[in-house]
Amino acid sequence: MSEGKADLGKMKTKTVALDELLPRLGHPGKFQTITFLLLALNYFTVCFNHVCMAFYGSTPKHQCQDRAIEAGNTTILGVTYGKCTTSYILGNGQNTTITCKTDPNGMWSFTPYTDRETTIITEWDLVCDDVYLGKLATTIYFLGVMTGGVVFGHIADFFGRKWTMLICLYVPVAIGIGIYFVTTFTAFAVLRFFQGVFIQGLQTSTVALVMEIAVREYRGMAGAVFECYWGAGVLILAGLAYFIQTWRYIQLAITLSPILLVFYICWVPESPRWLVMKGRFDDAEHVVKRIAKFNKLPYPADIMAAIRKEGVPFQDKSRKQFTALDLMKTSVIRNRTFLMFFLWFTTSIGYYGLTFQMTSLAGDKYLNFFIGSMVEMIAYIGVVYIIKKFGRRKPLAFYFLVGGSCCILAGVIPFAGDGDDIAKASTSFAIVGRFGMGGVFSVIVLYTSELYPTVIRSIGMGCCFFLTRVGGLLAPQILLLGDYTHKSVPIIAFGVLAVIGGFASLILPETLGRKLPDTIEEAENMKGKQILTYQDDAENVDSGKHPNEKYKAVNEGFSEDTHM
Repeated sequence: MSEGKADLGKMKTKTVALDELLPRLGHPGKFQTITFLLLALNYFTVCFNHVCMAFYGSTPKHQCQDRAIEAGNTTILGVTYGKCTTSYILGNGQNTTITCKTDPNGMWSFTPYTDRETTIITEWDLVCDDVYLGKLATTIYFLGVMTGGVVFGHIADFFGRKWTMLICLYVPVAIGIGIYFVTTFTAFAVLRFFQGVFIQGLQTSTVALVMEIAVREYRGMAGAVFECYWGAGVLILAGLAYFIQTWRYIQLAITLSPILLVFYICWVPESPRWLVMKGRFDDAEHVVKRIAKFNKLPYPADIMAAIRKEGVPFQDKSRKQFTALDLMKTSVIRNRTFLMFFLWFTTSIGYYGLTFQMTSLAGDKYLNFFIGSMVEMIAYIGVVYIIKKFGRRKPLAFYFLVGGSCCILAGVIPFAGDGDDIAKASTSFAIVGRFGMGGVFSVIVLYTSELYPTVIRSIGMGCCFFLTRVGGLLAPQILLLGDYTHKSVPIIAFGVLAVIGGFASLILPETLGRKLPDTIEEAENMKGKQILTYQDDAENVDSGKHPNEKYKAVNEGFSEDTHM
């Protein structure tokens, strides 16, 4: 046993110089701040494409009609309209019943919010026997997103964060224009699948790049502000949907926005941390010199020399290419990974289920969606300040429990009876539930990036996003289940999962103020519910000392066996 520990000690890599590099380039520095604010704009593109089906797939009121009878001269003595079949009593003494799906004269008459409003439902008559196709389109998109999480997680770790991000930012522009011109549902669904692949690659590579250029003491704020951009994206989409209302023009508006970010090619740098981990020291030095020059700071030659001396910070310095299998090779990382998979699945199924349901709740669908977006934005803004004081673990549990409890209440209330007051109360709790799930999403992205080490960070996040998309693709099908059972079943299911996730998240270690782990060993050594005070860190910065010198940990006594 002692021999094995000795071997492990030899294999463990020191990365002190790499840890000290970013603080020497600014706290956080103008270059890093500008880069972060620009990269966060990518979340608009991600948000627009993930959430747009709330409007594209909205089903307005409709009824089945016989076009020959309605347009003819036959006297109609009585009619019983239905969504799928309609019965006529005619003046000639004949009674007739038509089924719109099978009768050649059958047609659906939709009553949209305004004359300008169109959706894929109204364009391709996705109602009655074809009602499942509207939800299926969302599921197919998230299948693409799920695929992109794994594919581009590996690509970003192999080819770098920057170029992966750029490819995934601009290829969807061409795909989105193709979606604007489609004439069949099949073509729409296929193109949406490929759109999902690249959009997830954009999110995975962007998050990894932001986390790796952020100074440790501002990493939490960076992650939370990042999610505020998502909230702003939801609000912008709500405005676009309300003022445009035609799904094809909404598609064109959300597709062309990345063209405004073409200057990314020249401005955004590759991650210095990733370059060092790949042994590309010359490229890393070029990026560091550029940042230091822009921030008007001296080039940290001593740090770069130390980084070169340390060499490639892998255990055996063999430049091993890590894969998703490395998420399962050690018990600590494996257990942590399984738990994160469940938490991401729960987050996604609750968030997207509520988001897509928002346009179907009682009341004005545009107003409901806008109010839901506003409370979601409030959650994101609150997280910026909450994670500074309470860390990541407790806020994550809190938002899970709030979101889950409100979903359960929103689902149970309709059993108390019918009426406008009951419906409004249910809608209100659903909106507060969206507040909770929005807060969860804001915390969990940052938390996950801090739990995984650099060597498998993109892979770990990519796989978490993969499981998230399982939730995303199942959410529409669970909502469809409500059409065949009871409308409260889906939202109660979302709530129960969220409550379980809230208690399960308390198993994880706290990451506030910790060094961003680079190796698997460093990630495994994250023990205890550690909170590092920012007050001490501020004093260190003012005194010119490295933040690590005076960080103080508060360990609350979890045993090593219970930590993930």
